[in-house]
Amino acid sequence: MTDETRREIARLLARELALRTVISPRRPGQGFQTFGEFKRTMGVAGSGLAWHHIVGQTTSNLQRFGAEAIHNTANLVRLEHGTGSIHQEITNLYNSVQPELTGTNTLTVRAWIGTKSFEQQQDFGIRVIRAFGGTV
Repeated sequence: MTDETRREIARLLARELALRTVISPRRPGQGFQTFGEFKRTMGVAGSGLAWHHIVGQTTSNLQRFGAEAIHNTANLVRLEHGTGSIHQEITNLYNSVQPELTGTNTLTVRAWIGTKSFEQQQDFGIRVIRAFGGTV
């Protein structure tokens, strides 16, 4: 995917967020203390797939929301994994600077979204997955 395509997706997400009037509550699910515990219980994602955290498993998010909210069946989805996959493209977006989305020329999308509530991050994460053609 090109940088221009990534910027266009960021612009689309910015428009969606601007029009958003309601943020859904947390999705219910079963929580785990570690990602490893989650994988031992739920199994591998599958061939060519990876488990993807809708709300990222950053140190800050783990401290703010707790491990059981982050490593939760409602916060993890299977996505195609590998070079050029939806999982890689989402990672590339989160690691990029997208001023039209974040309102800043310095923060990455990951740093910007990390300042939001769990529910806002969940809403955004679901929108990102759908924008790249995934399902939740």
